[in-house]
Amino acid sequence: MSIIRLLKDEDFDDYIDQTLDAYPVMIDSVTPESRRIWKENMIKQQSSGGTPHYYGCFREGKMVGGAMYHDYEMNVHGKIIKVGGIGNVFVNLFVKKEHVAKDLLQNFHKYCREQGAILSTLYPFRPDFYNQMGYGYGKKLNQYKIRPIDLPKGRKNGVTYLNKNDSSQILDCYNKYVKKNHGMILKNELGIERLLRGKLIGYKKNGEIEGLAKIKFEKVIDKNPLLQNMIVTYFIYNTKEAFKSILAFFNSQLDQVDRIIFETPEDDFHFLAKDPRDGDPVMYYDCQETNRQALGIMYRVLNTHKLFQELNDFNFNDVSLKLKLTVLDSFLPENNGSTIIQFINGKPNLSSDLGYDVEVRMKVEWFSSLIMGVISFKKLFTYNLLEISDEKYKETLNKLFYFKEKPVTLEEF
Repeated sequence: MSIIRLLKDEDFDDYIDQTLDAYPVMIDSVTPESRRIWKENMIKQQSSGGTPHYYGCFREGKMVGGAMYHDYEMNVHGKIIKVGGIGNVFVNLFVKKEHVAKDLLQNFHKYCREQGAILSTLYPFRPDFYNQMGYGYGKKLNQYKIRPIDLPKGRKNGVTYLNKNDSSQILDCYNKYVKKNHGMILKNELGIERLLRGKLIGYKKNGEIEGLAKIKFEKVIDKNPLLQNMIVTYFIYNTKEAFKSILAFFNSQLDQVDRIIFETPEDDFHFLAKDPRDGDPVMYYDCQETNRQALGIMYRVLNTHKLFQELNDFNFNDVSLKLKLTVLDSFLPENNGSTIIQFINGKPNLSSDLGYDVEVRMKVEWFSSLIMGVISFKKLFTYNLLEISDEKYKETLNKLFYFKEKPVTLEEF
């Protein structure tokens, strides 16, 4: 039987050892000094009462796995709601395939619901594994490799390095962006501190930061120290001027940088480049590669009933319909079952009346992707991933669950 609890100070050495066993590529980069700092930081974070929280799974008094639990607030279709995040899930090498990860996830879901979280999110080491636990796929991340000379020129006045003295302005800029973009997670001071551990540039105007980007450099060829790429992992902007100025900064790096590698959720980024090809000699029929995509963030609905209560002011495209929504959730029985929702001119209201116009049945993982706007209702129907009691409502339901924005989640955890 598993006992899952918050770690005590004396548990953290074992937590670090097992984390390094689970993620062995980290071992070479962990020195005795960095290990000491890592442990001190975890204990400090936990004792402060803030996020994250470090949990261990114990069997017969021994730690056999662990994870970090995060308390987040996410923009979900314009409403800031509580969301749980889980990261650094590990299992002792000698108890693999003994349901330790399952126990950790079930405990995490229970924790989230107790904290009032409606959704949970994670980055999977295997998407299919977490899909079986009710996690739906999020929006894919794009990687574009663009030559600096192919980016728009312009004035880069106001673009500068940011440092810890800018922390409060960085926080304001970042969270302003969060409040305008579905799927983004609010940062706190600790999150900004992490953001500043690398090179961070920003655009300043009248004492305010209106956009920022996190950058780092990598060698293109080991034998050539002068040839390098610039990697951009965060790029947010609250004004068009900030966007244009930071792009002009990237354009000006052409004498030192071979390619700017943008890691971004934006699907249309290739429109910015004079030559959108990414430099790799890959061709599909008459099509040439502009970018690569990868599946990362995943989302899970933990409380369908409460989700629609939170979204009571959201307009589901002016549709009027009484829907019986049946979410199949075998991993979290509390969320398994039917909810009747009366949509009046697009606004949802929960109904105790058992009558309805149409029933939709689907697994929680597909509903999670649908409600976050990752995939359309029509596609899920075509892929046979949901059922409708009366197909004459198919187009109405597709309109009901049509979202203008796909989720953008940049948080690292």
